[in-house]
Amino acid sequence: MNDNVLNSAVFERLQQATASQPAVLQELCRDYLTEARLTLAQLREAIERNDSGAVRERAHYLKGSSMMLGAQELTQACAALERMGRDAKLADAGPALQEAVAALKAVETELSEIVGPTVLPAEGSAA
Repeated sequence: MNDNVLNSAVFERLQQATASQPAVLQELCRDYLTEARLTLAQLREAIERNDSGAVRERAHYLKGSSMMLGAQELTQACAALERMGRDAKLADAGPALQEAVAALKAVETELSEIVGPTVLPAEGSAA
């Protein structure tokens, strides 16, 4: 497990909590990925509209769920976007969003290897 992508301690606690029901872990991860893709699409739209409040709110939301899963790089990228939204300084939001998209792809790859390929939502679900 790549600790920069998924914090092993955080993810292992989640695995232990769902050990008796492996389908629950798979469903949690799939729901997270689906929601993360949607949230990144919403962030892209908010940046295009120059809506700093929406950028702050959506980035904060995804930061929290990413933190719960242990998605370190994605959490950090969202924290940067959240700051930009809070400070109403979206000049660097495009590159920061690309970092978040790349971080989500890395999380998807990692989860696919750990939980199995069926953890990935159907293609075309946002991001």
